[in-house]
Amino acid sequence: MIGDRGRGVGIGGCLLAAFLTLGGAARGAESDPVSSHLERGQAYLEQGEYAKAVLEFEQVLRFDNLPPDLRERAEIYSKAAKDYRAGKRLSWFGYAETGGGYYRENTTRTTNALGGDPARDWFWNARIGGGLGYIVTDDIVIDGGLDYQYRYYDDTDRRDDSDLRWNAALIQSLAEGSQAIGVRGRASYRGADGYRQDFGLFVNRAFVLNPDNEILLEGEIRSRDYPSGEERENSRDIGEIWLGWTRAMLDGKAALTITLNGGREWATQDRAAGDQTFYGVTLDWGMDFTDRLGIFLFGLWEHNGYHEDIPYGDDYGTPRTLSPDLDIYELGGGLTYAFAPGWSLRPEVLYIRDEGDTELSDYSATEVWINVRRSF
Repeated sequence: MIGDRGRGVGIGGCLLAAFLTLGGAARGAESDPVSSHLERGQAYLEQGEYAKAVLEFEQVLRFDNLPPDLRERAEIYSKAAKDYRAGKRLSWFGYAETGGGYYRENTTRTTNALGGDPARDWFWNARIGGGLGYIVTDDIVIDGGLDYQYRYYDDTDRRDDSDLRWNAALIQSLAEGSQAIGVRGRASYRGADGYRQDFGLFVNRAFVLNPDNEILLEGEIRSRDYPSGEERENSRDIGEIWLGWTRAMLDGKAALTITLNGGREWATQDRAAGDQTFYGVTLDWGMDFTDRLGIFLFGLWEHNGYHEDIPYGDDYGTPRTLSPDLDIYELGGGLTYAFAPGWSLRPEVLYIRDEGDTELSDYSATEVWINVRRSF
């Protein structure tokens, strides 16, 4: 499609301009916001108010690949706060996980149409990664991270999963919030054809309403390129915005985040259904019962609506056309149990459901697994 790449560059320029404008308006409200947020976050952590501590720390650093348990998240940021107090501007964290689980494809209209037995596979998985943060001045911070995940299936006919994610951001800490501009990407293995590549530019603005509440507004323009092969036509440019509200609850022992998202995809390889508009909502909730035991739950719904009609035969074989729609549902949760310093056990379950109005567009699966995590 002519002009789609130019459209993406234009949106990226608007994001950068918005970041610079906000920065000029907000600068100067507090002489040393980095120290102020880190000190308040450390004070909340020492009082056991982990959710409040995370909200404060994340006005200085905002790592992407943190665990769901609030205590460990707060302690990762606390290490950076202690290093800064000791005169060290560079801080880091790392982790490694491994474990196993079971994948079960549920019966749907699609599995009935294809015949045969739905997939049932045992798997082994591993994950490794970490992040760096560098405090440049009393209000400017640079952070970044890497996260690699691998899953090996017992069924040799099934493609293994391999996924590398990376990010880097420039953050300005403000008196009552923060703002950031950064880049992030992802390389996902797609089998013999190679890797799908994602690359995006994002900006965000966080507003701390009070110690218990934060509003986060974020926008991103990204490119998703599939390797040559059957999936090549799915390549696209994407513009997306998020509006999230996080509330610390139960004296800082729990947190709830509700995020609305919406955006548009511009097909770049003549996809039959053309461009797409999407919108949805995500809920994340976590609670630490004790310093050792915690729970987390999340849910997601997203509606995808394509813009172009495609040929479609109804149940009676009558030729028709329609603009495809797809609804995506995810529901999951798990427990975290710290059985030794730096070590934790993490059982988790995930249910996925896709409901579409075209042939073979329904999908559902349930996964359960348990991992051991080492933090360092």
